[in-house]
Amino acid sequence: MFIEGFGATYGETSSSSSAPEMELGKEDFLTLLVAQLKHQDPLNPLGSAEFTAQLAQFSSLEQLFSIDRNLELIKSGQDQDSRFQSLDFIGKEIVAEGEMLSLKQGETSMGSFKIDDMADCSVMITDTNGYPVRKISLGHLQPGRHDFEWDGRDNAGNMQEAGVYGFEITAMTENGQLLPVETQITGQVTAVNLEGIFPLLYVDEIPVPISQVVDISVSKTK
Repeated sequence: MFIEGFGATYGETSSSSSAPEMELGKEDFLTLLVAQLKHQDPLNPLGSAEFTAQLAQFSSLEQLFSIDRNLELIKSGQDQDSRFQSLDFIGKEIVAEGEMLSLKQGETSMGSFKIDDMADCSVMITDTNGYPVRKISLGHLQPGRHDFEWDGRDNAGNMQEAGVYGFEITAMTENGQLLPVETQITGQVTAVNLEGIFPLLYVDEIPVPISQVVDISVSKTK
């Protein structure tokens, strides 16, 4: 199920085959018990106490299967509720782990990142093949989260086509050392894909696993 989709779905689903596991159910247990009674030694039959104990084990096994079925039903219901609750993300502004930008024709694109120390920062915009498109100097920045904007033009000033782009942040300390950077996707959730095991959010054409979302806010009215 794809809610408010945009055509192609990013990401791949993979399947793996494995040998089926043999598990004994209550019917198997009952079959073994009957077989045991049919083939018991007539000279040394199963005692009433032992037979009663095995019947008690069967009763306990049946109760465990009933509990397991009930737990599965509860879990299934909770999973469905959680999946459909993800629809509440549509229209919300999110910040998520990632390093992609969505460029719309005639609009600027925005990304963000976090650094833990003061550094001289720059951002390199790349196309879908990883080739450099535009380098933007951001200057000396304090520790914390920072946003940047890209007007959609390359280094020569040519406007680029709308679509998905990547970005890389370079942060250099005063000592000339590269600083680790946490890149983030920012934008409004426009769609939710419910086809996979876990819901997949979309910021325009950018797929965002719900587990990578670090902040949610109400979209600002323009």
